[in-house]
Amino acid sequence: MHRKKIFLASFSHFLCDVNTGALPALLPFLVASHGLSYSAASGLMLANSSLASVIQPMFGLLSDRSPKMWLMPLGIVIAGVAMASLGFIESYLGIFCAVGISGIGAALFHPAGMRFVTSAAGERQGTGTSLFSIGGNMGFLLAPLFVVGLINAFGLRSLGILAILAVGMGLLILYESAKFTPNSEKVDKKPGEVRESSNNWSAFFRLTGAIICRSALMVCLRVFVPLYWIAHFAKTETEAAFALTLFGLSGICGNFLGGMLADRLGFVPVIRLGYALTLPLMLIFPFLDNFLLAYLDLVLLGFALYTTFSPVVVVGQRYLSRNIGLASGITLGLGISIGGLFAPILGLIADHFGLLATFHSMSALAFLGLLFTLILVPTSKSAKRQLETA
Repeated sequence: MHRKKIFLASFSHFLCDVNTGALPALLPFLVASHGLSYSAASGLMLANSSLASVIQPMFGLLSDRSPKMWLMPLGIVIAGVAMASLGFIESYLGIFCAVGISGIGAALFHPAGMRFVTSAAGERQGTGTSLFSIGGNMGFLLAPLFVVGLINAFGLRSLGILAILAVGMGLLILYESAKFTPNSEKVDKKPGEVRESSNNWSAFFRLTGAIICRSALMVCLRVFVPLYWIAHFAKTETEAAFALTLFGLSGICGNFLGGMLADRLGFVPVIRLGYALTLPLMLIFPFLDNFLLAYLDLVLLGFALYTTFSPVVVVGQRYLSRNIGLASGITLGLGISIGGLFAPILGLIADHFGLLATFHSMSALAFLGLLFTLILVPTSKSAKRQLETA
């Protein structure tokens, strides 16, 4: 494994996702500065996240057909420069376009970045993918603190630092990519695994079903746990936000451990283990009246859910061994955005039947996700030829 390349990709992922993670924290400043309505502000989130997630598979297909290393630095530069421009644009249309363009840059970055990581990781695909995705997780987690502190100290125009960081990182990646020779280490099959010679769409659709269930759980827990903390445990908004922070931090730990275990035990077994742990944790969550036990269960839920994050990306690439960019675009983008569509559905359940019914519905999603993992086909690495020409 090329450790220097992996850590460079992880840090570039951090800087790329700082832009996306910063947007929710930027909205109050944009509302105050430009007099935006709440609907106009929420439209900016739609322009950034939903558009990026939908077009990410298309950029993945582009990286398959034209696997050029410059796609990765181009994506991060577009994402950073466009988000930085929010400090200088006055019209809502301009802000809307800038936010959308930033999302497009992030969508361009992720499949190309994943190809880079897959090439650099060699036979330690799980560890390499985990380190790459942890960079993005940390970007989302720390972006609000970074951006709010920056604006409070220096004003909206200080967002220009995002452009400087993006251009600097883009140039560094371009320089390092020019010196990079894809890893050609031999990767052995694990006992019982089947080497794929072509795209296995049937298996990939099953994996996508599992990803959608996991994504729906992640999104809905972020939405409804703060409400549950306040309504059920009579906690403050600050304590509810702290619960989400713990959920995110435990997820980062689970992400890293899941990648390492996948390298040792196999990717599909670790995916099944993560979903198998999630189901009982989700089932007991709405029955916990002890606040500390609920905290513990939430932390374990974050850990279990995120152990599958990196393995599903690698397995998706192996199922679509001829289109690993497309596979990355779907597993990292489209599958996650589709999972987010469950939030308003569960919101309606909460309105009519209460928050506890919402969490019981999440248990059904956890059960469905586990069923999808039980019909997955174990695979070994088979995209070597494509990676060596990336």
